[in-house]
Amino acid sequence: MSAAWNPCRWSPFRAIAVGLLLLGISLPASAFPIFARKYQTSCVTCHTVYPKLNAFGEAFRLLGYRLPKESEAQIKQKPVSLGSEAYKRVWPDAVWPNELPGNAPVAMNIKLGSLYASAYEPGAGKTITHGDFQFPQEVNLFTAGTLGEHMSFMAELTHEEFTDGSASTEIEHARLGFESILGPDNLVNLRIGKFAPNLYAGFQEMWLMTDNGVDPMFLYNPVGFKGGVGILDDAAGIVSLPARVRGIEVYGIAAHRFFYTFGLMNKIAPGASTPVSGPAAIESTGTPNGNFNNSSHKDFYLRLDYKFGGMGLDGNTDGVRLHPENWRENSLRVGVFGLKGNGTGIDFLTSDPTGTLVDEEGSFHMQDTSYRRTGIFASWTWLDLNLFGTYLRGTDTLQLRSADNLTVLSQNNRTFTAYFVQADYVIRAPFHVSARYEKLTPGDTSVPPLKFANFNLSYLIAANVKLMVEVRRDLTETRNNQIATILRAAF
Repeated sequence: MSAAWNPCRWSPFRAIAVGLLLLGISLPASAFPIFARKYQTSCVTCHTVYPKLNAFGEAFRLLGYRLPKESEAQIKQKPVSLGSEAYKRVWPDAVWPNELPGNAPVAMNIKLGSLYASAYEPGAGKTITHGDFQFPQEVNLFTAGTLGEHMSFMAELTHEEFTDGSASTEIEHARLGFESILGPDNLVNLRIGKFAPNLYAGFQEMWLMTDNGVDPMFLYNPVGFKGGVGILDDAAGIVSLPARVRGIEVYGIAAHRFFYTFGLMNKIAPGASTPVSGPAAIESTGTPNGNFNNSSHKDFYLRLDYKFGGMGLDGNTDGVRLHPENWRENSLRVGVFGLKGNGTGIDFLTSDPTGTLVDEEGSFHMQDTSYRRTGIFASWTWLDLNLFGTYLRGTDTLQLRSADNLTVLSQNNRTFTAYFVQADYVIRAPFHVSARYEKLTPGDTSVPPLKFANFNLSYLIAANVKLMVEVRRDLTETRNNQIATILRAAF
């Protein structure tokens, strides 16, 4: 593989991607049996316990769904050629040839759950759910693969059913990728569409072995009369970090171990929803979270990190001692990340919970005119143990406006912090355990910190079938607990 830029390697895909980059524009993976079929290998080649990736799987993801130093002999399902290789020598006088996957690259994930939950709300008392059979709880339809040497694609359609009897079907991911478009291999990659940004690769829900995600990182709403008060039940409100974005991202790997990414995306402000419960209830009058929001404002994000020891981020193994158990290595990955955005023009209706400030209509407009997120991430792997965590600090400039939205009544900066620490351990190859502690300190200083504990036992019945028992406990309000038994299969 060449380590220097060669003008002969220029292709129309590179031209498209670089053209977009010059205009100033800025890989998620779940369990994809598509690739088990393509390479005729087990899911555990890339996953410790799906969807959690091992070091090899992370390299495969970052290389645009390609094996490190991939050769034609490793591909068991041969692609369909779209044109002769000779066309490359006469391009642009001929259409650049490409490839299609050899068969329909489709996979499915089904999640079945049995739930016990106790939930307490002030004034409403305690509600207990016994053995709710959520069959199914969620169904995901995936497609992913490569289009020739320098393009990839991924899409996911998710159907989810909820305890209140409602359901939703959503395109969660749909993106195109352009890999190794400039310079040395893997240094400059670009992807466009709707995706989970590499901003938080390693700790977003689709990369965790647990059923529950890290809610303080992704479901905290910072908007409120005196700042945010807690975690949302849905995606209403400007959130701490967006689970998915619509945008353009550039990322790459240098010297096998240094990783960077930056991107531009639609602002994370969200949309019309029912009012959030609680003393500082708000209701958004903006556009739905993650949808087109007709705004010239774009959010910007950046992440830089480095991996010490273990397999390189691009799969490089020079000077590395490999273990027979492919989840094992001795490594430390550390990084910093940040996000900056502007929510001007998106209104939230809010009321004064103290009753000291009341206008003639009893409600006010609030805008998050500027939000900033900064954080640090670390992941330490020592043989069968993976200890990782993130610290996040967010600052929101909240502007309170009159009921007619014409007069600015006040403007304040509110700050929240959140962090989690999680330990994953491989007992034996089919048995895995996980424990996580989360803490959120809301921007409203009158609200006590929120603390949660999450415990998981996973058993791989087969490489693509997983049984989990998971307990989530609210350490602030101890009457809130959840015990779930989850059966999940990918095929």
